[in-house]
Amino acid sequence: MSDETTGRGKVFCLGFPKTGTTSLETALQQLGYKVCRGASGNNHSNFLMALQVLGDTDEIARVIRHFDAFADMPFGGTDLYLWLSRRYPEARFVLTLRAPEPWYTSLMNQLAKAGGNTAAPLETLHAAGGYGATMTISRVWGITDPLAQKDALLRYYHDLNAAILAHFDGCANFHAFNLTEERDWTSLCRFLDKPVPDLPFPHENPGRGKAPRAVPQTG
Repeated sequence: MSDETTGRGKVFCLGFPKTGTTSLETALQQLGYKVCRGASGNNHSNFLMALQVLGDTDEIARVIRHFDAFADMPFGGTDLYLWLSRRYPEARFVLTLRAPEPWYTSLMNQLAKAGGNTAAPLETLHAAGGYGATMTISRVWGITDPLAQKDALLRYYHDLNAAILAHFDGCANFHAFNLTEERDWTSLCRFLDKPVPDLPFPHENPGRGKAPRAVPQTG
């Protein structure tokens, strides 16, 4: 389905985790793509995130050969888009966007699900097997404590999305949309030149509740 040299037929989702990437993965599968699904507990996800941190794009390219579509870290939430757009000039790039505060709430709730230890969410995530995600958040995002560093985390989120939009400005192979506001097939299928399926658009991992607050340090 895809061309290994130019990236024709491949789709890279550049959106941060918790911007509808899991729903997008399911949608792409329903459209016939072989999706490299992202999750912090996947062996291949941990492997790819470590490769991105270490700068080993040759090995990332070997993994990319086996799939048609990609989402979640390290394809989203990092500057890997710069290499991807050079290496695969005929690929299609999708940026899923979400308002900053709901995104932060959803991210913190996801971290809490790893074990419920809201006082040290990255340690909890690491203990639950999210080795690559922990490495990416700390070394790439520059965040060691998402609770105490909320402002820095939201600034990174805003700045990276702005950089991606600027990088692809005017590019016909780029599409940005907010899945929390546009949960239907229309613009995605138009962008990918695919017929609209007779199915509801997927809605995976819906958010819940409020984000946990920082726990004051004592002693």
